Amino acid sequence: MNKQVSAIRAITLFGSFLLFINTSLSAKSYVPTSLDTVVSKWTAVIQIDSPREKVASLLAQANMPGLASRSYGQASALTEQLLDTSPKDRQLLFYKARIAQHYHRFDKAIILLNDILRFEPNHASALLLKANILLVQGNLAQAKRTCLQLLGVTELWISGACALEVNAQEGKGSDNAEVSYVHLQSLMQNRSSGSHVEIEQQLWLTQILAELAAKQGLYDIALKHLLAFDLTQVPVSYLVLWADIQLAKDSAHQVMKILGPIVEQADSFDDALLLRLALAEQQISKKTHVWAQRLSQRISVRLQRQDTAHAADIARYYLDISPDRKKALFWAKINWQHARLDADKRLLERAMNVQYNTQDEPQQPAGI
Repeated sequence: MNKQVSAIRAITLFGSFLLFINTSLSAKSYVPTSLDTVVSKWTAVIQIDSPREKVASLLAQANMPGLASRSYGQASALTEQLLDTSPKDRQLLFYKARIAQHYHRFDKAIILLNDILRFEPNHASALLLKANILLVQGNLAQAKRTCLQLLGVTELWISGACALEVNAQEGKGSDNAEVSYVHLQSLMQNRSSGSHVEIEQQLWLTQILAELAAKQGLYDIALKHLLAFDLTQVPVSYLVLWADIQLAKDSAHQVMKILGPIVEQADSFDDALLLRLALAEQQISKKTHVWAQRLSQRISVRLQRQDTAHAADIARYYLDISPDRKKALFWAKINWQHARLDADKRLLERAMNVQYNTQDEPQQPAGI
């Protein structure tokens, strides 16, 4: 079986990192000195009273399992209220762009970010968010140019990591991932001794390194990177990458053992995590369908709402959990309209291959 790990869209984790740059929350955090240091506790946030800080807090916690729907909804409503009285406030406009990005309204987010950058060209968070959206849309040249605009605005390693993440999407095979991986490690080793790396930054870098390692088939190295943090205290995108690597290693039992309790204890279910648990369940036994049934219920809700923001998960569902060639291709095409990373291209190619080949059912590649 051809096993590849999907390139995880880093939007949610990236968002947590972006909020850190221009938002100073009242918090006390432990910062690890090494990318291999296990972090056993998360930021302890002190009471926040300011509506603006409340929005920042909601957006930061929205990245965690089970909190996206409620947190983004509350953050959106509060942001709009604040913009009624301060319509040109650039930090509020940035929050609005972050919310638009979450719902895959990328064009709207880019317009908002360009408005911010027209008046404040060195707005680091806006530049990083714009680069990330352009990357997801497949506009690699523009994404790289935006990353390079960060030179002199932030620390060198931040603009470098941004550009190397774009580089890894260029070309074919694992060569680009290998080059970016080596350069990013070198960049981190050579950063100034006084450079301070916060937890949000550490998470971002760890996930990029793990994904680059996984693209080369270096699954054990990728997992070593990811295990620098307590998996019960990391964002959804981090857990998705970890689960995909485990599935590529045929370690479905690990996914069930670690990810299952995290999802069970969350306030609500995240589609991407349910999908990985259903895939793990399927890999272990064809008789048990607990997670597949929960995923089916979520997919039914998405279909009723015509929720294009979850098009990739819906396509994967119809490829791997409840095979339906036409629906898989339909949703893979919708996803491709919005997102054009390597993983999105492979998803579309899989759906097209299944649609036009002679097999009755698509075979599930682990970890894709």
